[in-house]
Amino acid sequence: MKEILLELGICLAAAAFLMIYHECVRLFVYMFCQKSVKCFRTAPWKVWRYIDPVGLILSLTSMVPISKPYFFRVRDRRTNLCLGMAGIVSLVVVLAGSIAVLRLGYGGIDGLDHLVLPHWWNAIVPILVQYLALLSAGMLAANLFPISTFDMGMIVAGVSPAAYLGMIKADGTVKLIFVLVVLLDMIHYGASRLIVLFL
Repeated sequence: MKEILLELGICLAAAAFLMIYHECVRLFVYMFCQKSVKCFRTAPWKVWRYIDPVGLILSLTSMVPISKPYFFRVRDRRTNLCLGMAGIVSLVVVLAGSIAVLRLGYGGIDGLDHLVLPHWWNAIVPILVQYLALLSAGMLAANLFPISTFDMGMIVAGVSPAAYLGMIKADGTVKLIFVLVVLLDMIHYGASRLIVLFL
């Protein structure tokens, strides 16, 4: 029972970290693009606001953490494109870093195998790295869906406002497809297979 609670806690901690990290990277990019620290409508640095309870539940059930995004006031295509790309790149960095740690076998980690360590506290870092790999892959896959508040939505807005308008019109359908993909556990399955491929 103690091991299960430990693993659940580590999964939630990894998901919360990814949500905050993903949004903070986009905040810094937005501030850089606007060339001002006074470009935000509301205080963006209350980082706990980016932790979504539904995203935490999805992290436990489907390995797909979804954060509460900060709603940016964007007037130009370049900023939209930079925000979307920054979100994607930030998740790729975490995924690549955690895969590298898993591949090198740091701290007794052996890929995605279940850990059997003599003391539970020795398992915290290895389990955390495994969850960071799985959750970042899941979050990356989710953000590739063309939903207006996701990274791909911002990229589409940056590339073509006309295509973004069409995407908003189809938003309900895309969200339904996204929910079905999550419920069928396709993102988790694909993410775990991808990670194993790189190990």
